[in-house]
Parts: sequence; structure tokens; C-alpha cells
Amino acid sequence: MKLAYTIPNIDTIDIDEAEHYIKLLKEIGYDGAETSVCYAKKVDRDGLKRLLDKYDFKLSGLRSGGIYDGAGVRFSSPDPKERETAVAMLKDVIDLAGFFGCDILLGRIQGIVPPEEDIATAKGYIVECMRECSEYAGKYGVYIDYEPITRFEMNYNNTTREMIEFTNHINSAINHKVRLLMDVFHSMMEDDSVAGAFIRSRELMGHIHFSDTNRCFDRGVPGTGNMNFKEYIDVLDALGYTGWIALEVGLGLPDYEWGARSSFVYLSTLLDYCKHAK
Repeated sequence: MKLAYTIPNIDTIDIDEAEHYIKLLKEIGYDGAETSVCYAKKVDRDGLKRLLDKYDFKLSGLRSGGIYDGAGVRFSSPDPKERETAVAMLKDVIDLAGFFGCDILLGRIQGIVPPEEDIATAKGYIVECMRECSEYAGKYGVYIDYEPITRFEMNYNNTTREMIEFTNHINSAINHKVRLLMDVFHSMMEDDSVAGAFIRSRELMGHIHFSDTNRCFDRGVPGTGNMNFKEYIDVLDALGYTGWIALEVGLGLPDYEWGARSSFVYLSTLLDYCKHAK
């Protein structure tokens, strides 16, 4: 398993600022960085590629929630032009992910469905958008990893069981399958068991997000809350998971470096213990 840590939205910072974060995370010991993007065409991808090559570093994934938060468009919209814009913007992110060979992380672009709209109809729109975008990602050999999101942030597709059923429905009519992004923070609030959710989603699991139970207070550094990360790592290891574990913490901390170092020390120790335990 590989560890990645969050850096600021890659379409809002320049190469020099990106180097500051990447150099620091490489020195700490991380394998990669994870970032969000709204306007993918603004990214200096050649400059970023040279920077990643310089430090022998990777992008673990591109988060797409900024499209909903920044541009205000969603897959669930009853307006076909808005859905078309959302799909086009995500395809730009997919192009960028294809260039870097990383996955696309998706959840918030679904969009919150207002009370006056029908959720079943909205989910039908989401299915159409997801199928089109996943097939588009297939030409690069990268995946869309689809996240169950807690009811406090999204008013449908909250539990892992719901998302397995919904994702299997999306995948039933496409060749390049959508996978799941399992976030322990959301799972902790919606599932009977985080470990059980990992096991249940094992055939679809493509990416992992870690943060502790105090994430909503702009902390979330592993080991400072009540999450049982040792159990989660044991289960992931038992399932044969070898992909990314990305940290969704740090940007809201007063001391970014402290958050990154503390998270790495805590999780790398657990990963090492899991590897060498009899």
C-alpha cells in the first residue's frame, strides 16, 4: 500500500508552490500527492510532469469535487446543458489524469438534489453521465473511483451497500468499469462497520481515503481521534489491497508540515507492523 497526502488544488497554485509541497512530502517519505481540480485546462501539466519526475513522485488521484463546488454544475441536474457542461469538465480532468496515469476521484459532482427534484430521476441522469465518462476514461486505462458520501454532505448514495448496488447498475452497460473510493470518515458515519464495508466492496475497491474522526474540525490527523486504523490496514492487507491510501487532512491545520509528518509516522508504523507481524 502506498501513502499520499493532500496538496492544494492544482489549478490554483503555480509550479513553484507545487514544488514546495511535493519536495516536503517526498522528504517525509510519502509516495505521492493528491489534489483537487476544477478547471483542468489551467494546469501546467508539462511543468508538473517535470516536477514529479524530478522528485520521483506520483499523483495518487485527481479529486473532481471542485467542479461542483467551483463551477456549480452537477450530473444530477434536470438541465441537460448543465449536465453536458459537467461531463465536459470531468472529461478535461480525465484527460489530465490520463496524462499522469492516475485515477479520477468522484463524489460531489453528483450534486445535492433539491427537495423539488425527484431523486430517482436525478440518479438516472447520474447513470448516463457516469457511463459516458467511465468509457472515456477507458481510453487512457485510468478509472473513475466513486465515493459513498455521508448524508450530512449528500442526500442519496450514502452507504457502501447503496453504492455497490448503484455502481454495479452503472457497470452493467459499459465495458470500462467504475470502481469505488472508500473513505473511512464517511463509512464510519453510514456503515455498520468500516472493516465490513471494505470486505463487502472488495471486488469494486479502487482507492482509499483516511482521516480520523475529528476531520470536521479541520484536523483528521490519524491517531488523534477514534478511528481503528490498525484494523483497517489489517483488513486491507488481508484483502490483498496494494493501492493508494490518501490522507484527506492537512490543509486546514495551522501547521501543514506537522500534520503531514504526524500522519506519515503513525500510518507507516502500522503498515510496517502489518507487513512484519507473524
